[in-house]
Amino acid sequence: MNAKTQTGKHSAAGQYLGYALQPVRLCFHLLNAPSGALVSLEHLDDVAVHLVGGEVVLEQSKSALKQNPISDWAADLWKSLANWLSFMAAGEIDPATSHFRLYVTPVKAGAFAIALNDAKTDADVEALVANLAKAHSKLKAAPACDADVQAFLNADAAHCAALVKNLAVISVDADPVDPIRAIFKPTVSPLIIDLVCERAIGAAKEAADRLIRAGKPAILDVDAFQAEQRAFVQKNNLPGLLSSFTKQPPVEAIEQLIADRPAFVRQLELIEVGDEACVRAVSDYLRTLADISIWGESGLIFEKNLSDWDDDLVGRYEHVSAEVHDIQAGHPATVRGRIVYRRCAQLQPPLDGRVVPGHFVHGSFNALAHGLRLGWHPDYQTLLEPAT
Repeated sequence: MNAKTQTGKHSAAGQYLGYALQPVRLCFHLLNAPSGALVSLEHLDDVAVHLVGGEVVLEQSKSALKQNPISDWAADLWKSLANWLSFMAAGEIDPATSHFRLYVTPVKAGAFAIALNDAKTDADVEALVANLAKAHSKLKAAPACDADVQAFLNADAAHCAALVKNLAVISVDADPVDPIRAIFKPTVSPLIIDLVCERAIGAAKEAADRLIRAGKPAILDVDAFQAEQRAFVQKNNLPGLLSSFTKQPPVEAIEQLIADRPAFVRQLELIEVGDEACVRAVSDYLRTLADISIWGESGLIFEKNLSDWDDDLVGRYEHVSAEVHDIQAGHPATVRGRIVYRRCAQLQPPLDGRVVPGHFVHGSFNALAHGLRLGWHPDYQTLLEPAT
């Protein structure tokens, strides 16, 4: 087995540890919001934090990888403001209890965006609106955002003041996962911090998706989410433990691999383990390969660790096989093979002194069986063609 070095998931444009921006921000607010709060996704806004006292923080999140969404005449900037004002006018949000956030990553800036962020008094808002109207009148051609700019300039003065005075334009993160890393940093090993962040973002997204699939609003409880993440970190953030961050493979992937009949599956067929045991073997094999990739990518294991691990497993297999040959010689070859296989699957050796999940041991044995470094049937070498 190889510890492969792969390009990190966050390298894809618009992807952060494999996720889009909204789930990342959902996760951040679930981890950062005060006790008793709720956080929603695509309910009142992209993301919203519902505080105990009735106040709500509405956040629009914008990716700035290809353009600056808060430049002076950026469509994203003025569309966000116009939307919030229209929600106020329609009575969908209460200006007295609402706070507004425009989150942009990576770091960008714009003169009007800075002015909007800094305006905290009625006088500040009046000056900003006057400056905007003056700048707009000097444009030689109407910008693409003209309708939204006009909506802002012509909005109810009280609504406009409530929006601007309670608005924060936030563009300080080169990577939006960094605020989540900062939350976990005091208690999580640097080696697994990205894995923990990825798992937390995935948990937030899946919880929201599950509610949406059920036809319910995606509103999540902050206390429950934080408790779940604390329990996960306490369980997996141990120096003597290599934790798996993989899930059960899809049924389709398992069925396809069984149908392909790779060498380790044919080895299991030789000893007639049955369909259920074969499904588990394929599942554990796939999870093991995924674990190796993730651990190697994160610097948790190296090639030498895996080479020593494989050698150790082969040695343990040889001891088990020899013992079964001596004690169970009177049984048919298929029975002896199943005994060897099951005894090996029950072993729990450490990898470089660290405890590994049970599926990893089982999957590793099957990976070695795939490469024909070991086999279950006493005559596997003559019964199987070399693995391709």
